[in-house]
Amino acid sequence: MKKRVCMAAAVILAAGLALAGCGGGGASATEQGGEQTQAAGETVVPGETKGTEVDTTGFIRTCLVADIQTADVHKTSKDYEVPLNIYDRLVDVEVEADGSTKIVGNLAESWDVSSDGLVYTFHLRQGVKYHNDADFTADDVKYSFERMLTVTGGTNSEFVDQILGATELFNGEAEELEGVKVLDDYTVEVTLREPYAGFLACLSSSGVAIYDRESTEEAGDQFGLDPSVTFGTGPFKFASWTLNDELVLVRNDNYWKGAPALPGIVIKIVPDVQTQTMMFENGELDIVDLDYARDSIDHFQATYPDQIVGGPRVGITYFTMNENIEPFADVKVRKAVQMAIDRQAILDSLYGGRGQLENGIFPQGLIGHNTNIPAIEYNPEEAKKLLEEAGYGDGFTMEIAADSSASDTVTMALQVIKDQLAQIGITAEIKTYDESTWLDTRNSGELGSFMSTWSADYNDPDNFIYTFFGNEEKTKMRSLNYPDTAVMERVQKARSIVNQDERIAEYNDLEEKLIVEDAAWVPILSEEHLFAVGKNVEGFTPAWNGLSDIIFYNVSLK
Repeated sequence: MKKRVCMAAAVILAAGLALAGCGGGGASATEQGGEQTQAAGETVVPGETKGTEVDTTGFIRTCLVADIQTADVHKTSKDYEVPLNIYDRLVDVEVEADGSTKIVGNLAESWDVSSDGLVYTFHLRQGVKYHNDADFTADDVKYSFERMLTVTGGTNSEFVDQILGATELFNGEAEELEGVKVLDDYTVEVTLREPYAGFLACLSSSGVAIYDRESTEEAGDQFGLDPSVTFGTGPFKFASWTLNDELVLVRNDNYWKGAPALPGIVIKIVPDVQTQTMMFENGELDIVDLDYARDSIDHFQATYPDQIVGGPRVGITYFTMNENIEPFADVKVRKAVQMAIDRQAILDSLYGGRGQLENGIFPQGLIGHNTNIPAIEYNPEEAKKLLEEAGYGDGFTMEIAADSSASDTVTMALQVIKDQLAQIGITAEIKTYDESTWLDTRNSGELGSFMSTWSADYNDPDNFIYTFFGNEEKTKMRSLNYPDTAVMERVQKARSIVNQDERIAEYNDLEEKLIVEDAAWVPILSEEHLFAVGKNVEGFTPAWNGLSDIIFYNVSLK
């Protein structure tokens, strides 16, 4: 996706298949970024328009701060706004009235799961057409899963790598995906190599789009680059793309759910936040993501109080302590740091109170969120006592690692934390790294303390706890170096618990062990995600997971 000005202290790198397991990352709304680069196989002509130019009268208009690299979602973990509107997935996430979510059918009408949790039989929707009028069939599901594992190194391969034979196909040791069987045109059977309760949630991820085998193969490297050969089954068609200017989508009148109300979408490329604000005020933009304009949120809320739409960002901002760096091997020191950080002050002063404090690993809005986990108390006096008991009554010096590409909010938050730690005798030195060095050092397990945010790729607790504590390599790559292998084994085994109630209970126990007992990191907050919308916009809701990418199917203009 686009480079954000939201709280981004890191960029997710495509994880190797052996380390992923549908929990290793993918792009999250806040751990992502990077400048636009030329897509593989493309010859770019500045200002070139690809596709068919259309009359955009009556289209809704929104913007991105940087152009996309490709609309081929199997090749990117950053650019989802176009794919979410032109492709479909087997299943999707639906938000209930109370804010909870559930997995619902999309291209799959229904599914059966074997009692051992290994075999998923999907019953596919019939009569669905691609934008080129080709029929959607079970063969396209098999093709799409195999393509995710074989194209350009498997950028989003972690979402399907639990399927039997995925590792062999990814490594070039097999020619097809053993665990996917086409039973007939509208039934596909998927066998996992081991039970994995988060599998359906993985399939709802933005990167698991279903493509038409014939036309995608025929398009070759131009699929996702040339709108005229990029087809999905979604509510909009990819009409044109003018590099660094705009992308245009038009209504799919034959969409299987029914045609959307909007005739189309214009996505302008507007890097400058002030220009975005001016265009919104002039009526040239209908929707502006206020993550791009944090300094202007108060202005927007005061000027357009009835035109602000928000939703929770299902993600967690956290502060780390590297247990390989003394004195953080001592749990009393880690608990002292937890108690020394005034998280409410950070939320109020830097986020305008727009969000909520988090006390565990699983944020509000995520399946498995535990409202009963003990709250982390802000208590600097008790923190001083813990340091005294640990033998650090005179304090110590530590490093806080700052990413030079991070937002101003992160920079200010690190200074606030530094000042708060000083109140209990800890001297924190903020050291700034360029983005590449920051990532390399973090992945090597040698980075000092830092602050970052992880947002949900898919709605399952595994996406959070396995990402950080799934095995020794994962905790090293986050520069946590949490040492308890017995806990990591429990995290691994929890993925295979078929009974959902038992699984969530185990995750809640693990969360208390990691945060309350072991103080393995400091959960801080989850944010509210705000958008400014024009008075003529109806039906807009932010994405359930807090991503900035918008699904326009239910949106209309008065």
